[in-house]
Amino acid sequence: MSSKNPWSVQAIIDRIEREKRQAADTAAEQTAVVGYAVRGLWSCYSDPGKLTAAQAHIAMQLHLGCGVGTCLVRRRARTALVSAGRMVLDARAERPSASPKRSLLTLLRVAAVAYSTLLFGGRHAVR
Repeated sequence: MSSKNPWSVQAIIDRIEREKRQAADTAAEQTAVVGYAVRGLWSCYSDPGKLTAAQAHIAMQLHLGCGVGTCLVRRRARTALVSAGRMVLDARAERPSASPKRSLLTLLRVAAVAYSTLLFGGRHAVR
């Protein structure tokens, strides 16, 4: 048998070793290119600063149980993913949170109850 035969034992071993090296090099390059550090992403209250898309993806996975309204890291990650075009928000998520508007009748009723409580005493009277 010839040593140039692609089906020889040594050729197969060489090919497997070459593929292992290529896989290790590819994994090292992807890690180096992504370059994410999770040091500032663990605490919900720390500001992680500007995030890349890969960092934002990791942050979203770390903070699955958090809400955008309470978790600063998740809010920053969502903003980074939306600006990178990797996430599209639903129209419900984009509208600003509006405070509930009270009707005039509700305001008058609250004022009347407060006045009567102050005037006649009771459990909530100011003393």
